[in-house]
Amino acid sequence: MQFIANFFQRHREKAILGLLVVLSLTLFLLPETVQFRFARSTLNTLLLPVSRGVDFVDNYFSMQEENRRLKRLVASLVFERERLLQYRNERERLRRLAAFQEEQFYQLVAAEVVGRNLDRFQTILVINKGTDDGLRARMPVLSYQGYVGRLFRVFPTSSWVQLICSKNHAVSCIDKRSRVVGILEWRERNTFELTNVSAVEDVQVGDSLLTSGFGGVVPKGFSVAVVTKVATARDGLRLKIEARSDVKFRSLEEVFVMTDEIPWDKAIYYDSGDSSFVKSILENQQ
Repeated sequence: MQFIANFFQRHREKAILGLLVVLSLTLFLLPETVQFRFARSTLNTLLLPVSRGVDFVDNYFSMQEENRRLKRLVASLVFERERLLQYRNERERLRRLAAFQEEQFYQLVAAEVVGRNLDRFQTILVINKGTDDGLRARMPVLSYQGYVGRLFRVFPTSSWVQLICSKNHAVSCIDKRSRVVGILEWRERNTFELTNVSAVEDVQVGDSLLTSGFGGVVPKGFSVAVVTKVATARDGLRLKIEARSDVKFRSLEEVFVMTDEIPWDKAIYYDSGDSSFVKSILENQQ
């Protein structure tokens, strides 16, 4: 071994040249597919640091641009929120002057779906919250898309939710655009029918249907469905209105139970950490 080391030290250039010649001949004698694989592997090894450096630079500049866009978006949303709060306060003052009931904010309890019972006439979900969490029968149940049902049996640690896609769960709804009121009844899958609407009423395809608040069980203003078809009934006195919900009732995994109504000024919009973060963004925008 010492002889070989001494030889390489005295004839380093010649030794390296010889190794390269042997390596070249070996590659030349190998099959063409092996030569391509070896060349590709060597090229990837040599170019990998360069490729990573280029990707890092691209990601850095793209993240900077995305960060600027997000800051502009957050600032715009904060200003929009302030404007809406001013409108809300003005609206509440006018309601008080007119002796209307003060509007409330909704307190929600998040719950996971742990079971379900689906049949042709009734859809029931089982959630993992009950009386121990302050739930009571007939409380409204919501999803991200809006109103989906109500509690009808409540146990200490679980509850049963009757969804609106059930034959015996009609909901009073109001047309968001024209303010026409009707009764929304389930027909099949995600399809509903808005009944008790006169033929002279103004309901159009694409109108959003919201809970009307009539009856005192379901609060007013929650989205339920969108009108998909309007026709005059055979008797000529009523409208036959079909609507469709965007909620995937058979695949719900989490819902929100509305447990209480609290005044708007008691509702928490941001915690202290969020407020500091928003303030820092606004300062950077200036």
